[in-house]
Amino acid sequence: MKVTVRSFGSTLGGRETALIRLENSRGMYAELCNYGATLVSLGVPDKNGEVRDVILGFDDVVGYEKSRYYMGATIGRHAGQIKNGRFNLGGREYNLVINDHDHTMHGGPDGFHRQIFRWHADGDAVKFLYNSPDGEAGFPGNLNLAVFYRLKEDNELTIEYTALCDSDTVLNMTNHAYFNLSGEETIINHLLRIYADEYTEVDEQGMPTGNILPVKNTPYDFTSLRSIGESIACDDPQMKWVHGYDHNWVLSRKNDRELRLACELTDERRLRTLMLYTNQCGLQMYSGNYLDGLECGRAGTAYPFRGALCLEPQLFPNGLGIPHFPSPILRKGETYHFISIYKFT
Repeated sequence: MKVTVRSFGSTLGGRETALIRLENSRGMYAELCNYGATLVSLGVPDKNGEVRDVILGFDDVVGYEKSRYYMGATIGRHAGQIKNGRFNLGGREYNLVINDHDHTMHGGPDGFHRQIFRWHADGDAVKFLYNSPDGEAGFPGNLNLAVFYRLKEDNELTIEYTALCDSDTVLNMTNHAYFNLSGEETIINHLLRIYADEYTEVDEQGMPTGNILPVKNTPYDFTSLRSIGESIACDDPQMKWVHGYDHNWVLSRKNDRELRLACELTDERRLRTLMLYTNQCGLQMYSGNYLDGLECGRAGTAYPFRGALCLEPQLFPNGLGIPHFPSPILRKGETYHFISIYKFT
């Protein structure tokens, strides 16, 4: 495994950041930044051996600081929404910063995606470390967090999260990479299969209502491989409310830590396939509905509407407010352990 390190520039506040590159003997590479423990680039060979970057990103750390899109970032303390930005834990009410309609999204405006992580590289892996203090972003407890990225010779990228807290807290993490496997302008012709028979219904603000519904005979049925664009413009009210797909599929109703195949994504020319495995019970698929071409990424490229999609393994959004959803509460002394494997063929 080849490991190289270079500067990724200074933040707007003057803090230096690093870009760490892992590259295997088959030409696949992952570039990582300690700002937000972010996956910056992911170069993947196609069936002809041509390597291209399959995720969206920026040329330096300031691009990530200014962006609204959480590109490639580690998300926490809570991925997805917390309704009304508040929750009760241990008899106490906690109030968070509102940053999405009337709710808190992705840990608030200063979540893990805005933090500088310590890091070190070891063989085929990069380990990012962060100590989130009690009260940060409104969440309780001193949380010690580690995020491991590991690249293997069989073109498999693993992201592994572990954490401990000195009191009961809330933790529901994910990675927010935007995938486009082909480099075409949009991903509506990508083919997707999600290994789930149910999804969680959302309301007009994209907030899960608590209803768990079957996907059969709905636009949310990806139980066999089909194009993302096939039903994306349909008259389903939920699709209209969130301008496409921005929903959680139910991989399991339990937070049981069992590793499972969550989904399969293939570009329209079938040059690259991504198989995503996780031990999380939910998968949020977001079809790039709020990309608008106004933010320019690498080399000045404008990222258009539905120019990429996110596949976010996580606990169900709004799990704090719905008792029958898997709980995102991490108890004092318990070890949080979550793993996702992105296997490319």
